[in-house]
Amino acid sequence: MTSAHFIIDTTLIRQKDLGSLDQIQGQLTAAQVVTSFQKASTQNPVYSLARKVAKTLQTEEVLPIVVIGNPASLNATLAAILDFDASMRWPLLLINWSDKSHSTNHLVKQILTSLNNQTIQQVPLGLVTGSVPKQGKQYFLDSFQVGPDFSAILPKFNQKFSWKHAFHQMFSFWGQASRNQNKISFSWTLRFGHTYQNHSKTLGLQIILGQNGVASEIRLVNQLPWPQLMLTYLRGKKGVENPSRKGFTTIPLTIPADFHIQDIQSVKTDGRLLQSGAYSFTMTITGTYPIMAVTEN
Repeated sequence: MTSAHFIIDTTLIRQKDLGSLDQIQGQLTAAQVVTSFQKASTQNPVYSLARKVAKTLQTEEVLPIVVIGNPASLNATLAAILDFDASMRWPLLLINWSDKSHSTNHLVKQILTSLNNQTIQQVPLGLVTGSVPKQGKQYFLDSFQVGPDFSAILPKFNQKFSWKHAFHQMFSFWGQASRNQNKISFSWTLRFGHTYQNHSKTLGLQIILGQNGVASEIRLVNQLPWPQLMLTYLRGKKGVENPSRKGFTTIPLTIPADFHIQDIQSVKTDGRLLQSGAYSFTMTITGTYPIMAVTEN
């Protein structure tokens, strides 16, 4: 059985579920797969912990890093590793922590089975270079998000829909950003190849990297009253024809691509809080990164 480093994003875990982490750590330790076990918090975020782990990786054999969290947690771990040493390629395994109740035994079995099977895929590695938010670069896997977390209702109409997840995101956004969408919507421009586009009053967007022959794309949520936004989404889920999707837009993306966001107001890129201002960055793909697939018995 392969041992691994563990990073747990406790900011995603409800207070009443935090006690289960000790059980998880105990069972994994008993199975002799724990090299280190780090708990990230608001005061000690995933990026900081992952960077500390990266400093120890230079003198050790190659071991997987297991991230218990969500895709943003995985991206933060990836960014910390590659910011420290862009040549590092330590396999990453993401164990999603959802809003549902968790069986400690099932989660531990899932981790042990995945480490034992070691099914590794080479996944395209995205790179954003420019003001993101400060001058520099940021790596990501699968997707890069600008604005509040709309992942539950973005226009991928064949995804499994979670009412609880969607309403949690909506109410969280509503409470944090105020009822006036004009205060947090932003305009931005996109240039790729011979195409130049301008978009106004966008609430959030995701850059989705293409894989396995599927093209890259951008998914948008544009300014629209919440009841109409949800109605449009549900109509799309039922297959009702609506080319514009009103508040939803999907744009095919050719890489490299240049983004310029004008006067963004107190939102985030990939989970990191931004200061108000204008941001410009170029998005490219820079090779691949080894990702370990989650497997079940």
